[in-house]
This record gives sequence, C-alpha cells and structure tokens, in this order.
Amino acid sequence: MAVVGMTVAELTDTPAVPTPATDRPAAHLGGPDVTAEGLARVRIAILLIGYMIVGAAAGGIFDRLDWVLIAAPVLPTVAAFLLVGRSGAIRALGAGTAIVMSVVVAVMVGRGGVGDIVDAVTSGIQGLLTTDWPSPTRPDLVGAVVAVAATSTAISDELAMRRRSHLLPLLPLVLCYLGVIALSAPQGVAWRWLILLSLVAAVFAMFRNDGTLHDRIVLLRGERRVIPLLLIAMAIVAFIAIPLSLATRADPRRNDPARTTAPLLDPIESTLALRNLDPPIDLHRVTPLADESLPVRWRTAALENYDGRRWSPSLTLRPIGTTLGPVDGPVVSADISFLDDNLSLVPLPGDPVSVDTVVETDADRTVVRLAEPPEPGAEVRVVANLAPSIDDASEFGVTPRLVEEEASTLDDLAEALAGDGAPIAQLRQLETTLRTDFVLDNDVQGGGLQQALIDRFLRDTQRGTSEQFTTGFVLLARSLGIEARVATGFVADGQGAPTPGDDLVLSSADAEVWPEVRLNDGRWLAFDPVPPDEATDGAPPAPVPQVQTPAAPQPPIAPPPESDADPTETDEDINEASASTLSTAIVWALRGGAAVGLILLPFVAAAAVVAGVKHLRRRRRLRAPTALARISGAWASATDVLVDAGLEIRASDTDGEIAGAGGPLVAEAHRDLRRLAALASAAVYGSPELPDLLAEDATRCLLSVDESMAGARTRWQRLRWRLSLRSLRPSTRSPVLG
Repeated sequence: MAVVGMTVAELTDTPAVPTPATDRPAAHLGGPDVTAEGLARVRIAILLIGYMIVGAAAGGIFDRLDWVLIAAPVLPTVAAFLLVGRSGAIRALGAGTAIVMSVVVAVMVGRGGVGDIVDAVTSGIQGLLTTDWPSPTRPDLVGAVVAVAATSTAISDELAMRRRSHLLPLLPLVLCYLGVIALSAPQGVAWRWLILLSLVAAVFAMFRNDGTLHDRIVLLRGERRVIPLLLIAMAIVAFIAIPLSLATRADPRRNDPARTTAPLLDPIESTLALRNLDPPIDLHRVTPLADESLPVRWRTAALENYDGRRWSPSLTLRPIGTTLGPVDGPVVSADISFLDDNLSLVPLPGDPVSVDTVVETDADRTVVRLAEPPEPGAEVRVVANLAPSIDDASEFGVTPRLVEEEASTLDDLAEALAGDGAPIAQLRQLETTLRTDFVLDNDVQGGGLQQALIDRFLRDTQRGTSEQFTTGFVLLARSLGIEARVATGFVADGQGAPTPGDDLVLSSADAEVWPEVRLNDGRWLAFDPVPPDEATDGAPPAPVPQVQTPAAPQPPIAPPPESDADPTETDEDINEASASTLSTAIVWALRGGAAVGLILLPFVAAAAVVAGVKHLRRRRRLRAPTALARISGAWASATDVLVDAGLEIRASDTDGEIAGAGGPLVAEAHRDLRRLAALASAAVYGSPELPDLLAEDATRCLLSVDESMAGARTRWQRLRWRLSLRSLRPSTRSPVLG
C-alpha cells in the first residue's frame, strides 16, 4: 500500500493503466461504470468528513462552536454526489449554486440580509482582519468563512472525481485549515482537530482513484499494513501537534486601522452632562445572577492621554465577539438593562471577561460599547473581574512610569503632599490630603482642565471641581513616577451597601470621574480624592486673568453676520469628491481581486508544486556527479519536454527514433535534438573521450530544444506545456531515465 521512497509524482498520480488518461471524471473512463462512480462518491464522502472537522475548528475564529460552520461543506458535497458522471459545465454550475446557497443559508440563519450576503463574498475576509479576536458572530463574517469552506469543498470534490488526482484533493483542505489556524489566533493549533484530519487524510489515501469501488475494498481488505500505518500516523501527528498546542501562538494579523473607526464623545464631558440633569433619571439596572452583593463602582471609560488641556479619548474601537478577556480572580455575573436609548457604553466593575452581544472595544478594553444603539429596556449579560482592593496593591505593588513634562512641574508639590514611604503609602496620604485639606466646589470659577488651572487649584486656591480633584491626583501620582489614569462611570454609594441578590440602579446622579492607579498585575485600583461634601460657604477667590488657552476660547460678543449667498463649490471640494469616488472604486476593485485570488489560490499552489517538482528533477539530473550521468540526464530532460508537448514514447523506442519523432515539435532545433540523442547513446553504450566537454554540449542542446519549443507557442500554450503532468504520470511519462 505504501512504498518507501515514493516520489511526489507518484503521490499525486495513479499507476499506469491500459486506457489513455484524461481529465474526465473516473466514471467516464471506459464508459458508464457504477462502481467507479461509487468510488468517486466514497472519496467525496471522506472529504466531507474532513471539511466538517475544519468547520468545527473554525469555531475558534469566533471562540464558539457554530453548527453553521460545520454544515458549510454539506451543500457542495450533495451537489457533487448528484452530479458524478455529468459534464464539467454541469458540475461547475452545480458547485457554484451550492456555494451561493451555503452562504445564503448561513447569513439568513444569522438574521442577516442581502447586504450581508454581498459583504460576505466581497469584503468578508477584510472584515475578519479588521476585528479583534475573537471575531464577532456577525452574519457577514460567518458567511465569509462559510464561503471559503464551501468553495474549498467544491474544488476538492471536483479533483476527487478526476482520475489523474490521487492526493491532490487534500491540498484545498489543508490550505483551508491553515487559514482557520491563522484567523483563530491566539488560540493556536487545536491538536484534536489536527489528529482527526490526519486520520481522514490517511483513509482518503487508501481509496486511490483507480479501478472500481469493489476492487479497492478487496485490495484494502487484504492489506495487513493498514492498521499499523494508521497507528504510526496517529503517533506522528500527536507528537507534532501536542508541542504546537502547548505553545502560545502569536496573533498573525497586523494591527492595521479598522475599516470603520467609531467616534467616541468625550467621556468626561458626557459624565458632567449626565450629572447635571435635573431631575436625575435612571440609566441602568444591574441584576446579579447569583446571590451576591454588587460593587458600587461601575466604569464606562478610562483615559490616559493628557495634552495639558484635556483628557483625549483617542480610541480606535473594533468589533469583537463575546469573549473580551481572561478571568484573573473573582468575577461578577449580571444582567445590565439600558433604560435610556441614548446610552451605548457598557458599565463594568472591572476588566471585562465576556458580553453576550456584539460590542466594540479598544485594544486595552478600556471602553466596551454596543455595536448597535440599544432599545429602551434592552438587556445584556456581562461577566467581569472584580476591581482590585488596597490589599492587592500592597501585595503586587504599583507600576512605575517615566515622569513626563506636564507632571514634572509638580514634583516638589507631590512630595510635599504625599510625604515619604512606599508608593502605596504615598498614594494613600495624597488621597487623604486632597479629601480633607481641599474644598470641593463644582461651581467654582476657573474650573477647567487646562494645566494652568490645575496648577493654580493645587498650589493656590485648593478649591475646585471633582474633575479637577481627579486630574490633580493623577498628575501628582505621575510626578511620583506611578502609572495613573482618569476613569469615568457611575458610583452608586448614595444607595448604601447593596444587599446580596438585590438589583442596583445606576442613575444620572451617580455619574462620576475618579483616578485609577495601575498595579503590577495589570489591574487598575480606584482612589477617591474628592471630598464627600461640597462646600457652600463663602465666595471663591477671583480667577487669575488670562488663564484661558487656545483650547478653550471665549465665545464671541456678537454672532457673525448672516449671508444669503449660496455656498460656492471650490476646486478643493471637487477634488475631494473625485478622490472619494476613486477611493470607492479602488475598494471595490480590491474586494473583487481578493475574492478572485481566494478562489484561484488552490490552483496557483498546485501549479507551484508541479513546476517545483519538475525544476528539482531537472536540476538533479544536470548536476549528477559524473559527466556521463549528466549527458543521460540532459537527454531524459529533453524527452520529458517532448512528452509534455504531446509526444508518446514507447519503451521499445530507440534514442534515434525518439529524436526523429520529436523533430517536428522542435523544428528550429531538430539538429540539436538528434545531436543530444547521439550523445546519450554514446554515453550508455560507449566510452566517449572528453566526457566533460560532451556534457556541456548536451546541456547546450537541451537549452536549444527548450528555446525552440517555447518560441513556437503562445503564452497560454507555454503555460499549459510547462505545467503539464504527462511527464510526471507513470502512464505517460518518458521511459528514458536520467
């Protein structure tokens, strides 16, 4: 059954048969043959099992097992089953219809529409590459994976029906599985799927597309080496797969800009707007899934970039699936209701673990936003890690940070307010000092976040708004060399300690801004430097003149005069419109090119394998260790060239007869062909003098034959000639051995 030292040509072809080899299905060789059709159907059924295993592995792209992906190869397989023995045009039409129907069914099951079907075929792969892992189970993304799996299945089924193809149908299967591994990063290789695929490939190799199904079963029944070979294959695959599965696989997808970047309003301004609502309104209802107490602090966003004027929400949000992060300690599981349709940020008590709907998030998971605006009363189920406590900070320590320019001017003040000691002790002292020695006044004049105003608040007035307390704490912590940031969300401490199992209502009055410090384990610890009560006594000091910066200009005294003139379309506007149209055309062209490239990929890979095998064989012959062997190798390569051009060579033909029959194919080099044949005969049957010079002459004759045959053909004919399998098949290859 298996032969040691089998060549690539023997692996991808069949042994010599008395009937001429063609590209038609096996069922058409020698007339209608039901048992031959049965053998083709058995091969197709084995491929179906392999593609269903790949579909199960494709669930790693979305971090969940999806039966739609497992069923992706069913329709193309059914079409191939029914059309075995039909013409190539009918089989192609049936395969194309089955692929389209597979995509339509997958999108409809995912409650998608016609637009999702189009996106799945044109831009689905691009959509997968512009989402964070795991990709969200959007209809267009699932449809794209189904389209690739169905197309690969149709190609493998068509190759399985052809007599010339033995193991070649496994090539699209392997390429499809490699794509699944890449898109499933960082999960890596799941060795259980790899072992199952290896078994399917071994079984498929036993059913060589040669003869009838009955003959093949009888042959396998008498083959005693099948069981040991299967066991050896399983052991080898397990030996390779287990180390791969234990290794952490890096995500191969480049972190390119998302195809659509979602805009995000300033979280601090949004928080202040919510807090100023009068009367307050309820925004969220949090229902615990277990009989446990809910935390009172729920974060919606976190900001680390401060440019001296404001905290910038420069976040790139990407769609993501239900899994957002790992579990690193105690978790909270709850249902969160959205009581207002103007909200889309999901409040979380700590780092997110999972959300049961499609959301968008940034790389650091500081913002989790619903992909679609929620309806009033919409509910999502979340799982999140609990925020760390001060005891955790004492255990793990805080993350150091380089002191930047905006915080370097506060070094002396930070040391004076925080005192000496460990970083945690300094932060606790800084928090206490701000809460007890400073005054909270949300109506104070000069309450902005510009650096001059923050410096004046900390050094002079010591009276400011809650967001100034938070910004001041963060800048002081950074001046101490500690990583800190600003967080926004809700603090429901006005409701008292939540009773275990009771719901928690987050209202607009609970909207807050607070500082957080990063621990060495990656978690963020919240601090509360804001005084618990707001001052109402006395008038605040007058602000220092000219503290406004260009980032916060004063409003104009009078509105600009209105103009009745129609807006004028400038050359710049026209150029922008033209550029937009051109960009759209380029995007669609790239989508079409990607779809065509995906379909042609298996054929290009097969062509590369054929060309590589021929090149390696020819180079081995022309680099033989002896001159006589190089002469024989040049003649063998020349006969391969003639065979690929359509010449039939019998085992009884002499070198002279071969050169005479091949003369019409190399009209301009027929003398060189005869010269090469004579050299080959002399190398085999005689002892010519100066063999090295004769070997060089033989190589020159071979190149002349190549150039003559290439020059007499069109580009398409040259491609077919270069990629012909006639010189590789045992039934048609040249009997001349180099």
